[in-house]
Amino acid sequence: MMKALKALIVPLWLITLAAVACMKKAAEELPQVQMRYTNLQNQEVKANEYYHLDIDGNGTVDYTFHTYLVGDPILRHDRKQFLVSSKIETNLLTNENDESPLLYNGDVIRAKWDSYNWFEVSSIVLAEQIIPETGKNTWRGLWKSAKHNFLPVQVLRGGAPYHGWIEISFDTVNQKLVLHKAAISMEANVEVAAGN
Repeated sequence: MMKALKALIVPLWLITLAAVACMKKAAEELPQVQMRYTNLQNQEVKANEYYHLDIDGNGTVDYTFHTYLVGDPILRHDRKQFLVSSKIETNLLTNENDESPLLYNGDVIRAKWDSYNWFEVSSIVLAEQIIPETGKNTWRGLWKSAKHNFLPVQVLRGGAPYHGWIEISFDTVNQKLVLHKAAISMEANVEVAAGN
């Protein structure tokens, strides 16, 4: 029995190690790209608050993190939403459900994605608290459990895309979004690694 178990576990570990090595290698193979970094100093966004981010330092707001309370009399609950919005010439990566992928350190941010497209002047619910008329409050959204994850972003300058990321955590207990750092490429049309 132990030999059979070892025969099964060893190949699974080897496959897992190979997959992790390939993922790390993909990020390591990216050329060194000059980035503009912004320390957001663990900026918190709570209910009825907002934060404007100028990611490229040109003096204009590129992204806004904010909250919105939506009452739904039909379903008889309220939704406290934590959102990010892009402006003109700033894009968010969005799927058909208006969600943006939650990336990990080293994930590659690029122009083309399967099941996602870059959209200008858009708004994405990162996480939301469902507050029913009766019963227990619940949380939903791809970002509700984020711990130092990365939101892919794209800024257009002169029609050319510049890729970057915003490092985010979410605290459901204290009902707040935490913004750690942001970075944007100084070179157009290049892939960048989240967190690098």
